[in-house]
Amino acid sequence: MIVVTRLRTAAIRRAALATATLFALAGGASAQDKPAAPGPIVKTLLQATTTADGKAFAYPDGKPLVTARLVELPPGGEIIRHRYAVPPFVYILEGELTIASDSMPTQVYKAGDSYIEQAAWHSGRNLGDTPVRLLSVYPGAEGVALSERPQ
Repeated sequence: MIVVTRLRTAAIRRAALATATLFALAGGASAQDKPAAPGPIVKTLLQATTTADGKAFAYPDGKPLVTARLVELPPGGEIIRHRYAVPPFVYILEGELTIASDSMPTQVYKAGDSYIEQAAWHSGRNLGDTPVRLLSVYPGAEGVALSERPQ
């Protein structure tokens, strides 16, 4: 009886080892392993070496400073005439923004559009019925104004 029990125990151990080996070879995981989390989905919004009006841009000297702003412009609202030392990256979240410029024809940017602002003097208006929401990211330097307005 002892011999039969030992044989059965050994057979059970061999079967368990074979099952575990097959499971591991098939890519299975132990109960302690967690399934891998899904990876990120990455969508490049923009890669640019020039502004919207085709001008090359360069970063100012000094200690780097990046500023990110969420801007909301109500229907009928206007962003007065301005220009930048280093034009920002802009991503339109909602609405439509109309840009009038000294250097190019009027442009309309819609939700999902992204661009590097113009180097020239320009202004923006919301000619629609819903607010415009946008994200602006300004690569700059400490002590350098984000934008300037005409005197």
